[in-house]
Parts: sequence; structure tokens; C-alpha cells
Amino acid sequence: MAKTDSSKKKKSESTPEGGDIHVGGNVTGDHIVVGSNNVIHYHATDGEKREMKTGWFYGHRYGDLDTFTGRAAELEMLNAWLNNDKDNLLMLRALGGFGKSALTWTWFNRVDHEHWQTAVWWSFYEKESGFENFLSETLTHLGIDIENRKPRLQVNDLLEAIHETKILIVLDGFERLLRQYSERDMTLQNDDVEAHAVLDQSQRDCTSHLTETFLLGLSGTGIRSKVLMTTRLTPRILESADGKLFKGCREEPLAAFSPEDAIAYFHKEGIVATARTEITSVCSVYGYHPLSLSLLVGLINEDHEQRGDIIAAKKLDVFGDIKAKRSHVLKRVYESLSPERRDLLSKISCFSGSMEYAVLKKVFLSPDLDKALLDLRKRGLLQYVGETQHYDMHPIVRRYAYEHFTDEKLRKETHVKLTRHFIDSMSVVGTEVKKLEDLVSVIELYHHMIKAGDLDNAWKVFYDRINTPTYYQFGAYQLRIELLRALFLDGEDNPPRLKNESDQAWTLNALANSYALSGQPHRAVPLYDGYISISEKMHDKTNIVIGLGNAATQQLVIGALKGAERNLKHKIDLSQKNKIRDELFYKAIGHQALGRVLSYRGAWQEAEQELLKSQKIFDKMGTSETNLGSVNWAYRSLHCLLLDRTGNPEHINLSIEFAKIALKLAEEHTIKHAPYPRDYVRVHWLLGSAYRANNELTLAEENLSKALNLCRQINLLEMEADILLDVARLRYAQGDFKDAQEKASEALVITERSGYVLQGADVNLFLAQYALEQEKDKAKAKVYAEEAKKLATCDGPPYYYKVAYEEAEALLEKLK
Repeated sequence: MAKTDSSKKKKSESTPEGGDIHVGGNVTGDHIVVGSNNVIHYHATDGEKREMKTGWFYGHRYGDLDTFTGRAAELEMLNAWLNNDKDNLLMLRALGGFGKSALTWTWFNRVDHEHWQTAVWWSFYEKESGFENFLSETLTHLGIDIENRKPRLQVNDLLEAIHETKILIVLDGFERLLRQYSERDMTLQNDDVEAHAVLDQSQRDCTSHLTETFLLGLSGTGIRSKVLMTTRLTPRILESADGKLFKGCREEPLAAFSPEDAIAYFHKEGIVATARTEITSVCSVYGYHPLSLSLLVGLINEDHEQRGDIIAAKKLDVFGDIKAKRSHVLKRVYESLSPERRDLLSKISCFSGSMEYAVLKKVFLSPDLDKALLDLRKRGLLQYVGETQHYDMHPIVRRYAYEHFTDEKLRKETHVKLTRHFIDSMSVVGTEVKKLEDLVSVIELYHHMIKAGDLDNAWKVFYDRINTPTYYQFGAYQLRIELLRALFLDGEDNPPRLKNESDQAWTLNALANSYALSGQPHRAVPLYDGYISISEKMHDKTNIVIGLGNAATQQLVIGALKGAERNLKHKIDLSQKNKIRDELFYKAIGHQALGRVLSYRGAWQEAEQELLKSQKIFDKMGTSETNLGSVNWAYRSLHCLLLDRTGNPEHINLSIEFAKIALKLAEEHTIKHAPYPRDYVRVHWLLGSAYRANNELTLAEENLSKALNLCRQINLLEMEADILLDVARLRYAQGDFKDAQEKASEALVITERSGYVLQGADVNLFLAQYALEQEKDKAKAKVYAEEAKKLATCDGPPYYYKVAYEEAEALLEKLK
């Protein structure tokens, strides 16, 4: 568990609880019964009867579609997809400005409500509309209780409803959940065909394992619901190793307007042309790019000399490639505005997303505001949603307007003015947070403080108002990462630009914790190093000791065994030589963690000595006073499990005995103090693994099921692959080879995405044996075995995962 310590900060940050997931199998019509008051009853995968409300839910709205025209072929394609029984997920892919949102919104609102009584529209372009918010808001609309159900359980609930009932879901702007576009200001960067062609493919990974789990749950067969996604990139999780989409998933690229669509659109907008070719010759210059044509129409209709005449378009100086031409038309539209209109547009672009008309009216005091807003709408620069009275602008337009807000003093004044507004609005709204959306105004305030250069007060807003709910309450790690990164104006290689060194250290540790808990240990380690460096500068020995332990934990999982061992020995040394608070406690933790590292390294005697040292300290402190006594016995159980793999079967009974003691201590601590769910996950995993190795399959099933369920309830990603692998081994022993391969493959996804080296070595070993014994494919087995050996090498002998390395070598020798 990652910790932090400071005289003015919380001492530790524990992992929030999450949930379990069951995708479900084939569905028959017998599962669904329509009840009264628009309620559907269905049987869940666990056999229990559930109920769900019907109805249409608009998580967000998209405006200004009175002028929508054309796209007949695309609309027909979407209708055909909705009515087929094979494609569960359709991805509509295109770069920015191709009209993905407008097309899908128009189509969505034309769907027959009688045939689709339940439907959801969600846009990830909106402020704080991340995946966790989508889950909670959608389930609430469906009438599914989310109280005390963290995001992992909510994924389970939604997938179950999708499999067992008939729901239409549209997810607009899904690329915001991919690494390439995950940052709050990244929506436009590298958004062209050439950049995508050379893109690091890992950038197509989802930022959240929960999101990837949801997507995988949409593949396959036997699903009653339909999910439509618009995105700039295809999520890599939906592709097999050869790049083919999984069954049930389909992708359709969205092209630009057809000439007929462009002509119809220009006619509808009242553009005068003597011949159709006059329109097509103008539109072809921009590649029929919908956003560019929309801006062009606005420019023509506002031309002072030839208003509404296609001839006005010929005044534009056309040059360069299509990309340059599209940028040029936006530039001309912007320059055609009066200085006052440009000023207003740039000020509106300071918002991080859509904005209420009431807010604009209050902040930008002007008797001409309504007329100005209407003018910007006519020019295609603003969109308006009448139902919610919100204004918004296309991300491309927003980025252009903000970048051309060149008066830095005025831009800062605008952010300061918006800061004051949101401070006032927060004082009216209050501080109670029941859902992520309750933080929208606070996060908007944080955004404007950052942009105004007031990073220290922004940090205080985060610490006072955002930190606790996003970490403990919602486990919104990706949101935390996006927000905290904004404080690192000089990049993560340097401290955040805060005046107080203690605040810098806290921020480094908080961001590192968020990376670690979201399965990004490689990004966490250097931040922990920065946290240690500042703590050393401040002569804060307690925080140094904590930082060394945090760093070592993540170094272990990525196979940096030499660094992990060095940091833990330093931690122990500092704890002994310096009079820090809780000296014995930190010293014991150091010995305990070092024993775990040495166990993986195969230094059996040293590992046992370290674990015994920590055990003596915890016994002296009283094992029920801290949960770490249970952890220590669990690590001793793990030590014996690893020894068993070296051909020492006498250790398996010891492993079971030690795990039972760990479980007993965890229960005692729960009774006297509070439960530590992760301790139960660890113990039940080790018990299940040991029972499986001892051929006690019923007890193995019982314990591994408990471990996996609880692991997923608290979203403990760091242990999930280990548990899945042991479930795979159990299924193999039971003769269920198909499920064994599926569980191992699921574990492999986690290890590859998160860079978990030790777990990855074990998973590849299992898949190598599977390929050899079940598929009789020596070539495939060799590929897995070589990967296992490569991963197990870590820093090279003696700093390597000894057991896995030797097993991989033996298998490769067998495959010669």
C-alpha cells in the first residue's frame, strides 16, 4: 500500500474498494419479463432475479442540428447494424471534424422508441464525463442500485444488464479514454493520418483497466444490447495479436461528405450557386471535410459584399495540402470576426468544456452578449443546446481560439474572473460529494486557477476538495492523474511548480500512487524517486523511509529487483540509525518487503531470515495491533510456494499452515480495529494456490473464488493477474482447458498492459505449457517460453526471478 507522510498531510492513502465482474453467457428470451411501471425483470448470471427501468437517458446533449442533412448511406448503415444480430459493438472511426457526433446524435434521435425502450447517449467530450461517471450515471438511470458498489462492481452490473436485456448505448468521443487523447488538453494533438500511421500502438490502450474490461465484455456472442462508439482511434484491447477485431466487434471508417451531401447542405443553408459544379469545386478544395464546410458556409453567409453567394468562397487564398486548407478556412473565419467577437470567442474558449448561458451572462457582462452569441453560432463557431441552455464549441475551434488569445494579460484576467465566479458558486453549492459530477464546479475552478498561474491555491483546492473523494470514495485514478499532471509545468522529470517543498513532495507521491493503482508502475517509480529527493532535502527521515518502501514495491513488480533490494536495505538502515516516528514499525516493514524480494530472487535463506526479523518485531508490537503481522505470515506462505516449485514438495504444507495463520490474524485485526480487504485477497489467493498445488481442488476453488471476487470488488489490479493465473492452473487440473486458456489470456492482458514483469513471466510459462500439451504447437510454446525467460531475467542473475527463469530454461531445453 502506497503511503505518504507529512506533519500537515494524511499519513497514508489506502486503496478504494471496487467490484467483481461476470460477463454472462448466451441469453434467451425467457430471461426477460416486462413488469409494471416500465420495469424489466431478468435473471442475473448468479441466478438472482434483477430489475431494470426502461427509458431513454441523455447523459449529455448535442445541439445545432437543425441544419443536418445528407449522410443517407451512413444513416442506412447504422440502421442495418442496429437490426442485425451479429455485431454487438460498432466503432465509427474518423479524425476530428468529420461529423461523428452530429451523425450519431441525429441517428440516435431517429431510432424507434418502441423497438428500443431503453437507450443511453453519453459524450466523453464533456467535463468530468470519464468512464467511472458513465458507469454510475447510467446505472442510476437504469434503476440499478450503486450504493456501496465501487466501479469494478458497476462494470459487472452494466455488462450483466447489456447481456441480459435490450439496451442501445452510444459512447461519443471514446478516444478520450485512450492514452493518446487522455490528457485534458490533448484532443487535437497529432490528429492527422500521418501521425496515426506512426503512432506507438500502446497509445491505443485504454487508460483504465476497468474500461478495457468493459470493452472485452462487449465482444463475443449472445448479447441482446447494441453499443455504438465514435472514436479517432480503435482501442487495441479489441484486437487479437494479428490485428483482427474480436467476434462481435466491427469498425466502420467515417468518410467526408459526398458531393451530393455537400450540395444538399449548401442549398439548405441558402447558398446561391448558378450550377452544382460551383459548389463541388469549392468543397473539393477542402476534401469535403464537414467542419471546414460548416465554417465556410458561415463565412459565405456573413460576407458583406456577396452575402450568401458561392462566389464569396472564391475570395479565399487557397494553398497547400488539404490539411493546410482546412486550417486556412478556420483562420479566415476567425479573422473575419470583429475584435469584440474574437475577444468573446477566445474568452469562452477558456472554459474546459461546455458552459451554461447563465454563467456566460453573469461573467461576461455585455448588453450585446445575446446578439454576439447568435452571430458566433451562425458562423459555425459555437453550438447551442436548447434543452440545457448550454453553449459549446468543437474541440478544433476551441483549441484555435485559445491559442490565438495572444493577449496574455487579458487571458489571465479572464481565468481570474472565472475563478472568482466558481469560488462564489461553490460557496452556494456546498461541499457534500455523492457522485463525481458533484465535483464539476470544483474541478472547473481548479482548471482556471492553473491557467491563471495560481498553482499553489489550485493545489489547495485539490487537496481540500478533490483528493479525498477521488481517491477514497470513487477510486478515480485517471482523473487524479490528469488533474495532478497540470501542476507539473516543467514535465514529470521535475518537481511540480509549487512554492512549498512539502506540497511538492505530497504531489509527487500522490501522482505516483495514482499511477501505481491504475496499473502504471513504470511511471510511478521516478515520481517516488522525486518524492524521496525532496524529503532528503528537507531532512524528513520519515518521508524518506516511506518513499523508499513505495518505490521498492513498484520496482519489484516491474522486475527492477536490484533497485528494490537497494531501496529496502536503505530503508532498514535509516530506520535503525535515525530516531524517526514509529521506528520499529518502519524497520519491520523494510525487513518484510525485503524478504519478499529475496524470495522471488531465490535467496531462500536470506529471505527467511528477513521475514523472521520482521515477525519478531510484529510479535513484540502485538499482532492484532497492526495488519502487517498477517502480511508477514502471508509472505512466508509465498516463500514456501516458490520453494515448492524448485522441487521441494515438503514446503507446500507449510505454505498452507502459514496462510491459515495469516487469515486468522487478519480476522483478529478486523474484529479489534477494521478490515483490510487486500489482506484477505492475498491470503485467499495463497491458500487457493497452495491447495491447488497440493491437489486439494475443492478447497482451491473455494479460496481462489473468494480472492478473485474480493480483488475485483476493491479493484486491486496488482494481484488480479496472479489470481487469474492460479484459477487457470486450477481449471487445467480440473480438465476445463478452454476456461484455463481464457483465464490465462485475461491475466496476460493485465501483465502486458501494466508491465507486471514477474506475473508476466509466470503467465507466459503457463501458456507455453498449454501450447505444448494441449495444442501440440512447439513453435508457439517456444515463443511463450522465450518471453517468460526474458521477463524473468529482470536485472540479470542474481537479480532475477530465479524460479521462473529456471523453469523457462528447462522448458526451452525440452523444446529443442
